[in-house]
Amino acid sequence: MKAAYLALPALALMFAGCTYKYDTDYPMGLPADTESCPEDPPKMCTQDYRPVFGYGEEGGILGEFSNACMACAQDGVMYTSPKKEALPAPASAPEAAPE
Repeated sequence: MKAAYLALPALALMFAGCTYKYDTDYPMGLPADTESCPEDPPKMCTQDYRPVFGYGEEGGILGEFSNACMACAQDGVMYTSPKKEALPAPASAPEAAPE
């Protein structure tokens, strides 16, 4: 019985960590690489991690999701676009020693 009391909060925390809600709009329109969600939302999704932003019908950001399937399964999400990670700055070449 103790296992059941421990498993329920663990599952709730695991699922809560998969999404993050944004209250901001995307005033410049949707990004160029935006894809539409299917008309029938998915019932099951894989647990792979390819982060996307989910957008509502008006273009407002509804959240960040672990993949497009998870985003489209949420109510109100109509579009997704891949989350672009900031690339690290390239390392500078070492300076040559004076001759």
